[in-house]
Parts: sequence; structure tokens; C-alpha cells
Amino acid sequence: MSEERKLIPERYEGLSIFRPPLCYELTGKKYELVMDDGVDRILEFISRERLRFGAPEDLRDYEYDCLKMDDQCYFVNFEARPFTSPRLGITLVLDTRECLVTACFASLGRDPKFPRMPAADLVFGAIRRPDGSLPPKRHSYTADLAGKSIDWNYGSFNIAHVYQTERYYRVAFTPRALQRIMKNNSAMMGGERREAPKEAYEDYMDAVKIRDGLYAVSLLETNLCRRNGHGNNLFFLMNLKEMHDVGRSFGTNGEGEDENYTFGAFGAWFDAKEVMEMPGMYYIH
Repeated sequence: MSEERKLIPERYEGLSIFRPPLCYELTGKKYELVMDDGVDRILEFISRERLRFGAPEDLRDYEYDCLKMDDQCYFVNFEARPFTSPRLGITLVLDTRECLVTACFASLGRDPKFPRMPAADLVFGAIRRPDGSLPPKRHSYTADLAGKSIDWNYGSFNIAHVYQTERYYRVAFTPRALQRIMKNNSAMMGGERREAPKEAYEDYMDAVKIRDGLYAVSLLETNLCRRNGHGNNLFFLMNLKEMHDVGRSFGTNGEGEDENYTFGAFGAWFDAKEVMEMPGMYYIH
């Protein structure tokens, strides 16, 4: 495996077919992040592979991935290992043009009944300018995506994310993708066909507007965790002008192994009217 892909487990390379090359433009740069949770943090890219992050009195070094999504807008992902238990994944949407930042702090183990249940907190903030000033605005939650759906192509498979409301999402498949899934299920079950689900998978989401056409979306797989004992927090940075995204998945896979890797996908608008009308796990309409 190449040096630049060492953070991505080999078994997940299929999801990274459309991931752009890692970005090293920030190497050598240092930022002061003034966050709305009251904890200011230092972010310093000390090399192409390692960054330094944390409160000024508690700076630590981490391996990281950096992906560039738009002009002066970066997606930075790393994990606070071996310093935290339970695990803590940190992803930053760093908007150096507007001097703004959105941080996603993902973790496992908050729910004692489901130790692999994912949770995620979004924290907004600003980057202190060289003159010491701060921008007065922040990235913000948005309802822009509510009622929309995008069919994302990861290379090895397609899945449509249906933004049911501003707080809940559903997943769906195009007719062609569903036909392939049902065919594979039939082959795995010795020819016995399984019916398509009558209930839409539904779970929690947060959507944040970064710029016009640029959105960050956090999806939780809590219902999947209740069913199967494991789940992930998926965090995406989407460019809806070019219909391309980058993202990361944090949590555990079906074998119970740790998961935290970056990927990319191309998207196309998808008519999800039938999925919108299906009963959902939370019955949100």
C-alpha cells in the first residue's frame, strides 16, 4: 500500500476509488481556532503526515488525511489515539478563505447499552486572522437539503441519501442497484428471493452550510447499531455544484474492527418520492 494511503485499511480501498489525492498545501501552516464551545485550539500541520492539535496547554501530534474540496476549503481527518478511551475521531472542515471552521467530534461508547453506538457533536468556530481579528459569522445549520436526494456512486456500489427533513435522513437504492442487491441476496440464499424492504431505513442527521453549494452533513447509524451491534458516524463535505463529495466513516465494521477512513464519491440527483412516502423508523413526515 502506498505511503499516502496508509490511514485507509486495505479492505476499504474500494470506497476510495473516487477520493481525490491527499492534499499537502497546509504543510507548515499554523492556525488558532476560536471555537464556540469555549475551548480555543491550535492546529499546526508539522509535516505531510502529522499535525499538532489541541488546547495550547495540551497539544498532541496525530497522523492525518487532508482532502481539498473547493477553493481554500479543506477536509482534515484524524483520530485522538492513543490518548482517549473510548475512541474519539476528529474531522475539521477548514475554510481558510472565510476564516471559518466546523469541527465534528465523533465517539463511541456514550450509550452503556450499545458500546459501539456512534455519536457526533458539531462545533462551529473561526480562524483568528493575522491581525488578531475574527469574522463575525459562522458556518450554520441549514434546511437547504430537506426534501432532496442524491444517488452517490462510490465505485463499488451506489446508495442514495434521502434528506427526509433537516434532522433525519433515509437511504435508498436506484431500481438498477436494488435489482443487483436482490439478485445477490438470492444467490447467497440458494435461490430463495427476499422481498424489498417495506420500511425505509431512517436515522439522525445534521446539515451545515459552508458556502453556496458546499455543505457538510453528519449521518448516524444508530438504528443499524441497535439491529446489528455496530454502526458508524459518516461525515461528508459535499460540493453540489460539481456533484462530488469527500468524507470519512468512523466507528466499527461488521467484524467488530475499528473503522476510520476517508473516501470520495460522485453524485446525481435522485427522485426519491416513493422513499419519502414509505413508513420510517421514526415516522417523520
